[in-house]
Amino acid sequence: MAIFAVTFFVLWTLNRTRIETLALSGGWALLSVGFTFSLLSPDHWGRAIIAITHVPYTLAAICISYGILSRVKVSTPVPAMLSIALLGICTMAFTQRFHGPVLTDLYITNLTCGVIMVQTAQLFAQKRGRDGVETFLFIMLTITAAQFFIRPLLTFAVDGAIAAETYRDSVYYAAMVWMFAFGSVLFGLSQIAGAVKDQLIEVTRKNSVDELSGLLLRSEFETQVKAAFARAGKKRTPVSLIICDLDHFKQINDIWGHQIGDEAIARFGPMIRTMVRDSDIAGRVGGEEFCILVWDAREVIAAKLSERLRGATAKLQVSQDALDVRLSASFGVAEREHGETYRSLFARADQALYAAKKNGRDRVRTAGEPKSPDRAEDARKPATTDRLAG
Repeated sequence: MAIFAVTFFVLWTLNRTRIETLALSGGWALLSVGFTFSLLSPDHWGRAIIAITHVPYTLAAICISYGILSRVKVSTPVPAMLSIALLGICTMAFTQRFHGPVLTDLYITNLTCGVIMVQTAQLFAQKRGRDGVETFLFIMLTITAAQFFIRPLLTFAVDGAIAAETYRDSVYYAAMVWMFAFGSVLFGLSQIAGAVKDQLIEVTRKNSVDELSGLLLRSEFETQVKAAFARAGKKRTPVSLIICDLDHFKQINDIWGHQIGDEAIARFGPMIRTMVRDSDIAGRVGGEEFCILVWDAREVIAAKLSERLRGATAKLQVSQDALDVRLSASFGVAEREHGETYRSLFARADQALYAAKKNGRDRVRTAGEPKSPDRAEDARKPATTDRLAG
């Protein structure tokens, strides 16, 4: 158990923002304290051992519950759990004061921890992922919760009433030692697997997500788009590409400074993320340029999304001290033709963006729009493709 406490502490030092990992470390440290005290305390202490170890055991259950639930972004009912723990110790003190049977103490300790772990399992089941790691953790959490109710019943069935002086010779005590020796190892490993998984996801995210906008980096965006093209081809699903560009961004940086420019990116990116679907792919492909692959959408649908984004951009406000900078953006939209490559689709959407910029900015243009003679001349100019991967 001490090994698990140290392992989680080391994982926490690698990423100190993951407070749940520190909570797991504290939980396993408390379990180690309780178990060590239970093993090394003098026999003549009798049932006082149960009362003393009740405190670290219940606090450990709360810490571990907090760590497990925080991983899946579930609020842990800590006040309720602390109330359950306090009720347990008060009830135990009452029964010991009036010389109740030892078995009552065991029921109280196990019922307290069992209720906490059952509550944790129920909350975890609502938000957990469906991969092997999360399933393994859920199974071990369920088994751990169940054993708190099984052990006292097993003790009563085999040993009957337990005298304080024979506590360490009871089936309950043997079952507790076995559970800590074997069951806790599997339970701890399941939590370590979850923590390591979270660390790997975080590393992957840092390598694929733009820190400022919160959207995909260009390389990751293009990788996901090409994979989406393959799926779309098999399913004959229409997809459209939106290219959007913040208007006058160079002037924003030159006049108000790069801090205001960064703030504009930091507000524009999350706005996109909240307005697209989970099936869509959004990325930052240049300094002030963004791309969205709209899944299962014709050009007209993608254009409507672009209009909503354009309207939302106009409502963004970038303020600092006395500055109040309003933003606008231009959008180019193109629907993918059968078998069309990403480079070709990007070029057509980029040409539509060029038309939006040339016609006054703060507007949406589509590749399928009829072109006036002037715009037809513009369309014969090569689209800017230096932003594309080779």
